[in-house]
Amino acid sequence: MRNDSNLFGRIDKITLILYYFLILFGWVNLHATVNASSNLYHWNWSNEAGRQLIFIGLSNILIFIFLLIDPRIYEFLAIPVYGIAIIFLICVLFFGAEVGGSKSWLDIASFRFQPSELAKLGTILMVAKLLSKRNVNLSVWKDRWIPFGAILLPILLIGLQPDAGSAIVFLGLTFVLNREGLPSYFIQLGIGSIILSIFALAFKTNTILIIILFFYIIALFIQRIQNRVTLKGLIRHRISFLMIIAIIWSRFVNFFFNELLLPHHQVRIKLLLGQLEDTSAIGYQTTQSLIAIGSGGITGKGYMKGTQTKFNFVPEQATDYIFCTVGEEWGFLGSSIFLTCFSLLIGRIIILSNLQKNSFARIFGFGLASLLFMHFAINIGMTLGLMPVIGIPLPFFSYGGTSIMAFTAMLFIFLRMDSYRWETL
Repeated sequence: MRNDSNLFGRIDKITLILYYFLILFGWVNLHATVNASSNLYHWNWSNEAGRQLIFIGLSNILIFIFLLIDPRIYEFLAIPVYGIAIIFLICVLFFGAEVGGSKSWLDIASFRFQPSELAKLGTILMVAKLLSKRNVNLSVWKDRWIPFGAILLPILLIGLQPDAGSAIVFLGLTFVLNREGLPSYFIQLGIGSIILSIFALAFKTNTILIIILFFYIIALFIQRIQNRVTLKGLIRHRISFLMIIAIIWSRFVNFFFNELLLPHHQVRIKLLLGQLEDTSAIGYQTTQSLIAIGSGGITGKGYMKGTQTKFNFVPEQATDYIFCTVGEEWGFLGSSIFLTCFSLLIGRIIILSNLQKNSFARIFGFGLASLLFMHFAINIGMTLGLMPVIGIPLPFFSYGGTSIMAFTAMLFIFLRMDSYRWETL
């Protein structure tokens, strides 16, 4: 391996600039959310902006530590980190502190942290280790079960808290599996399941059965024309199997929605589907968020001049709804710059991942990009009223010590491995 005398000189500068821009711009907006004074030198260490500054300082210490560690060690640490994360996820179910109806936090002494954030790091390390083994072929079933299980286990444990938002982001790792050889029909089935779920919730059961039967007949007709097979042969075809699965899935979605989802989650989904009109309770957050973003216009109202922000019209504005502060005070231009920079960060990670000679580093990079994309897409979609409110932070931007340190750790572990991109670790 190479000499580490020029360690920091080999770290990708573009990623570094984008990271610090997002961190600093996020803190500036957090300061606007929780402080009355526009003076950046005046803050209260006891509020979110003051504590976030401490978390940023701790994150920089982590950066220094992770950049000093030999990159070969991260593959060795995959199983221990994943195992510890799973243990914490089990512990939080029994000893966790309940916040917002979810037991997602563990209190250790005076420190409170969210095990699901550690699970993200542990899971992408584990998936990278499993898929980087020789002779792994995701096109055959025997090599799929363990990677599937490594992803589904934290999803199940986090879902039991229940924390739907944190659980959903792990599904982004299926794109990593697809990139490493998982057949595309798994992604197609996933997208189809989402569409069918929306239909199952939006229409009555009989209507859904008619829709499924309609598409089944069309599929049979197309297959008969293309393959010139008998109708009897088509009925035995896998299309019939898929129709049965679709019917079972639609029934399961209704059962899951009515029997397992919490009432406030049900209301949020109904609001998204247009089945309810309620701006006084659960729908209040999104309504006020849209008002804040829309009132910013092209250039915004100006820093610290957002009325929705100053008068606390938007609940959870320091965490889940931090983007509406950007829209109100910085306007369309500021929002566009932020969205562009975040997209560039994800794109840059993907580019660097494709350059990796080492398969573990490549897969880890794709895993990080997938998690960032899921957080980014869901949070912005939630703020704009395009997705149900499920409570998910914006990485590097929202208030939260565990989140900012976990994503900083993942990013700089990857950058450390990237510094050896042309070598076999």
